[in-house]
Amino acid sequence: MFLSLRDITFAKGRFALLATVVALITLLLVLLTGLTNGLGHQNTSALEKLEAQRIVLTAPPGDSGTPSFTTSSIDQKQVDTWKDAVGEDKVERLGITQTSIRSGAESSDDAAAKRSDATAAAAMALEPGTDLASGVTATSGANHPGEGEAVLSETLAEDMKVSVGDTVSMGGKALKVAGVAENEYYSHVPVAWMSMADFPAVAHTAPDEQATALALTTQDVPEATPGDTDTVALSTKDSLAALPAYQSERGSLLMMQGFLYGISALVVISFLTVWTIQRTRDIAVLRALGASRGYVVRDSLVQAAVVLTLGVLVGGALGLLGGMLAGSAVPFELSAASVALPMVGVLVLGLLGSLLAVRRVSTVDPMIALGGN
Repeated sequence: MFLSLRDITFAKGRFALLATVVALITLLLVLLTGLTNGLGHQNTSALEKLEAQRIVLTAPPGDSGTPSFTTSSIDQKQVDTWKDAVGEDKVERLGITQTSIRSGAESSDDAAAKRSDATAAAAMALEPGTDLASGVTATSGANHPGEGEAVLSETLAEDMKVSVGDTVSMGGKALKVAGVAENEYYSHVPVAWMSMADFPAVAHTAPDEQATALALTTQDVPEATPGDTDTVALSTKDSLAALPAYQSERGSLLMMQGFLYGISALVVISFLTVWTIQRTRDIAVLRALGASRGYVVRDSLVQAAVVLTLGVLVGGALGLLGGMLAGSAVPFELSAASVALPMVGVLVLGLLGSLLAVRRVSTVDPMIALGGN
């Protein structure tokens, strides 16, 4: 350990460069992890608030298709069949559509003027008196809307400058603002909660369409029911893949993280391999003086661990600071786990890479120190 620390002091510039590169990679990973979590939250938070064990969607055409909230449409026969199969009190209709919302009731004003003050919103319709979205927290007014009412996410209320008691027009339907709730999102659009009674008018559904999906409050699903109703029953987590572009968005960001983890290991391997070659004669002297192979290997690993630890600590701290600054401008969400995971990942991969790099240490011939070939 003495030699490893002395080497760091002697070659400050080289080791500072390695620590800086490790810090930058850790910084990028922390920021990318926070961005992945933030984008995921803006895509799925409204669905994750639902206390449902299963989400039932229309089965995709063909054997290889993927269920989609966009194309799913549940009719009355499917609703009745599911209620008969699992119990009427365990099945709730769920309406989802993307629409526009504007302050005030719909009027016959110029259409261009209407479009200019409209705000994009995701309408989430629930059954009257439901506990399905009991996790939705109102900052003012009611938690859940009744017929002819809407509960708006804070972002929507602020954008339209409306409050409890005002009237908004959603999809051409006039609704009274019953409450303002904490921000929830569906497919990157803020949510307006409403009653299933108003959903057909807002979503302009076909006469036989009863809901976009069904929410089941039980895990027990008869095996034959999905096939009999031409539907699929997914866990809430699995149903997130039915959101538009969710898989491709998340997959792209996770692939970037994977590349950065790989790059961090390659950087450490490359640096330590070159450094080990340059200090071969010093290691040979140690071996000639009686140092064991295990000692010189441990010495090299301690050296790598010190530099990597400094790098990931600095990078993690910068990432946390950057995340606090970026949170107001982009979808960004950091937790202790999302900061610690990139730090531990870079450290572990760096140490594994250093094991490969210092293999040469164990094979250094002490005769080199005595002038042998």
